Order: sequence, then structure tokens, then C-alpha cells
Amino acid sequence: MVMNTRILPCFLLLIGFLSPAFAQDAEKIRVKGRVLDERTNEPMAFVNIGLIGTTLGVASDMDGYFELAVPERYADHQTRFSAVGYASRDAKFRDLQGRELVIRLTPVSYELAGVRVVASVDVIRKLLDRVVKAIPGNYIPRPYNYEGYFSRELFANGQPREKKEAILLLHDGRGYARGDTEQSFADINYTFTQVRRDKPLTTVAGGMINFDDVVTADAVRHGRNALDIANYRDYTFRDQGKTFYEGDTVQIIAYTCKQPTISTTGDASALSYEGEIYIKLKDLAVIRYVARVTSDHFNPLGRALLPAAGAPAERCTTTIVAHYRKVSSYYFLGGVSIIYSRGAAEEKLQYHTTGVRVDDLQPLTGRLYYEQMDTDYRFWDHYTLSLVEEE
Repeated sequence: MVMNTRILPCFLLLIGFLSPAFAQDAEKIRVKGRVLDERTNEPMAFVNIGLIGTTLGVASDMDGYFELAVPERYADHQTRFSAVGYASRDAKFRDLQGRELVIRLTPVSYELAGVRVVASVDVIRKLLDRVVKAIPGNYIPRPYNYEGYFSRELFANGQPREKKEAILLLHDGRGYARGDTEQSFADINYTFTQVRRDKPLTTVAGGMINFDDVVTADAVRHGRNALDIANYRDYTFRDQGKTFYEGDTVQIIAYTCKQPTISTTGDASALSYEGEIYIKLKDLAVIRYVARVTSDHFNPLGRALLPAAGAPAERCTTTIVAHYRKVSSYYFLGGVSIIYSRGAAEEKLQYHTTGVRVDDLQPLTGRLYYEQMDTDYRFWDHYTLSLVEEE
């Protein structure tokens, strides 16, 4: 299902050379469509769609859909569709107009003279150690604001049951420095500025936010994951080979937690925890972190919380993908997808960062765990977040 909003995820240059502006549709040209894997025909989430030589861009949603509107003066720029492990595709923006696009990206593999070189566990751990030490130089090293689009969808037997969309503002008072969990919790606060639901708010559960799980999915910023150097003895690591991303080599490291606990996985009920870390070797930046978790309890208030006394055991499988982008000098959290599956029920959380600021910040106090906001339909009907270059 297409994300039924006119919010166009795009990105503010971190140093502040660009700023958001409301623009009339008449001043823009618009392209929209869907990105699929050429071999499997499956939708591709978090594909970067950007204008080469600018910071204008979007990321496809969990179902592969995207929409991008840019001022007319950018019409002759080349547009690049890129994803980790796939050959990029370029096309002039103007040539993409006028139809609902279907973009198919081709998977690529990395081979060295037909021989795969497998790194030892010691080599992998040394690489991860270098990656973690490089975080302050690769990611935003100072307080920042994220503005983002967030959605929460509930399904029963494969059929949609409920959906909430929101515009979110987040403030991190420290920047990308991996500290202890308590410190990270104190550093990051957030609130919703707009909300839209497909059903009236009639229950307490309907007002729940569930955004903490998205916050902690930022594995580069937060601990309790496979990037915790102190916990390496609790993990096994495997070399999964190399791939490409926009012409750069990416190392894929698979991990498995031997004895999952809340300290090593961030999940209070975890039975298993495994996934992959995608590292761009050019600068040692994590550009994707994937986690697959099996737990014996599903807690609707958040993965990190212990189940309430007497809560029924409910086996849940969770898939988490955090995606990172680079604008100007630093990487930032481009987006997160989380899918909870438990029996016939499924819950999907989706987040896209649509703006980043490191100047003129809006500090926040506290976190919004429950909302009962009225929907501003005029906002949802007419809001378009775009970027304009300052003169």
C-alpha cells in the first residue's frame, strides 16, 4: 500500500546550507513509483533516490514506494537509485515524469579472481573495534534535531486493522557517542507535532506511541547490540563476504548472540538474536544494521521492558533494519523498519528521517508515550517538506 501522505522524505544539509520551505506544487515537478528487486520481484525498502550533486533525495518505504518533488531548476539533474548490494541506476529527473515508475535494481556480488577471502574471527573483531572507534568521526558528533515521518500499522490474518501516521521531532543532547543505556535514555527526547489515524481514537492502546523501539533500533547510537565491544565474548561473528554500495566496497559481518539477555540484545525476553552489519570499508561506517529476534513474550509497551506479572507467553519474531545515510560530512539515521510477527497478528513500525539540524536546535524535555492529538487534516492534505538552497 502506498504511504498515503504528501510528505516527501528529504534531508537538510547538516552544516545548515539548506533549509526547509513550503512550496506550491506548481513550482515543482514530481516523480513517484516503486522499487523492486529484479530477480525476486520483491519490494525494496530504504532505497536511496537522490539527485546527484545535491542533497535532495528520498528513501523508499517498507513496500518500496517513493515520491519526490523538486523545483523545476533541478529537472535536468541525474537521479540515482541505489541500495546496498545492488547496481545503481541513473536517469535524468525530467525523463522520469508522467508515469507511475517501476524501478528494478539488479543484485551484484563481489568476487576477487573467483576466490572468496574469508576473514578470521580475530580479524572481524579488530575491524568492528575500528568501526566503533570511528563512530564519533563518522556520525553527528554534537547535539542535533531529527524531524521524521513515523507510521505504525497493525494487521490480523494479513488484513490491515489499524494505522497511525505522525510527524515527529527528536532532540539528542549529546550526539553519536556510545554511552551506557541510562545516559542514552537521558540524552534523547521526542514529541509528535502532527498525527493522523485511519480510525477514531477510542481505546488507550490506540493512543500508544511505541517509538522507543525505533529509538533503540539506532544500533550505532545505542548499546545492547553486536557493536558493544565489551560484549564480544557473548557473540560469534562470521564473514559473509563483500558487496557494493554506490561504487564503494561493503563488508558484511554476520553475528549471533550465544546467550541472549537484555544487556546484549536490548530485549528483555529474547531467546535468539542474530543479524548482519554492513560496513563501508572506505570510511568504516555502518550503513545498515539488521537484527532478527525471537522472544517468548511480546510486550506492547516496548522490547526493553519486562513483561507484566502474569502476562501470557506469546512467541514473537522481530525483524529490525536500521539504515544510515550521509549528507555533507556526517552519517545520520536515514530510517528504521521493525516488523513484529506473533501468530496471526503483525505490527509494522516505519520511520524515515526527513530533516536534520545541528544549528538553531529545538531542545525537548521528556518523551511522548501516549497521544490524543486532534488530526489537522489541512496539514496532511497540503504539507510538502522540500529543500531550497539559500542564496
